[in-house]
Amino acid sequence: MIGALRTRPGLPGLTRLVGVPALSGFRAAVGEALPGEVGARTLAHALLDDIPGAVVISGYAWVVGPPVEAPPPGRTPPADVCSGWRSDGTMMLAIARSGAMPRLSGPAAPPLADAVDSVGWHAMPPLTPGDMRRCRLMDVTRGGDILRVEAMFRDSYMDADGDESVVHEYGLSAVVSAGRLQLLAVRVEPRVLPWQECPMAAASAAALVGRQVGTLGQHIRGAFSGTSSCTHLNDLLRSLDDVPVLAAGR
Repeated sequence: MIGALRTRPGLPGLTRLVGVPALSGFRAAVGEALPGEVGARTLAHALLDDIPGAVVISGYAWVVGPPVEAPPPGRTPPADVCSGWRSDGTMMLAIARSGAMPRLSGPAAPPLADAVDSVGWHAMPPLTPGDMRRCRLMDVTRGGDILRVEAMFRDSYMDADGDESVVHEYGLSAVVSAGRLQLLAVRVEPRVLPWQECPMAAASAAALVGRQVGTLGQHIRGAFSGTSSCTHLNDLLRSLDDVPVLAAGR
């Protein structure tokens, strides 16, 4: 449940989101409270749209540390909701055997900032032990009548020793026609994922080829579910609807 919400600068209608569930139904509530932000695909919309994903990944703070006896209340998705939570997969079988989540141990998180591109990332406050963070990037470049897209996201966790590790990281490359805004090609690179079944979801992106950018989110919400999909990858794929705004420089 959203207990408090503040943006800089402020947004009229934002207070209507206080008291709204942070997971199911939150994005619909954003559309009702701030239709102009959603329609214009603004930065504020992008940040608010990521809140359900951020809440989901926050549960990993329970399992990247010492093993726990059971998943925290309300944090366990239903079986087969995505590739990693498939009923016959590594994680669900481990829970069935021991009653506990397997311990996660991701690789050390290398810096995202590029010395050549000094403005590629904005300044971010340091993480403290127990914190999690989602970083997102999307670059759009025009070449003739096509738009080339490079995007990625990383979820990371800071442990008690001050070491930051990666929980999820996907990369994405896409080609979009500049005129019709049709998705001509897309490639997903699973870089770091918690379970061995998770990368299988990368193939789902191919089903978007030929569709018009700007309408992908609606299609993904209706068609991308079950063990062929990944909740976090779906968020990255839906962000392709921001390409027209970025290409226009707004």
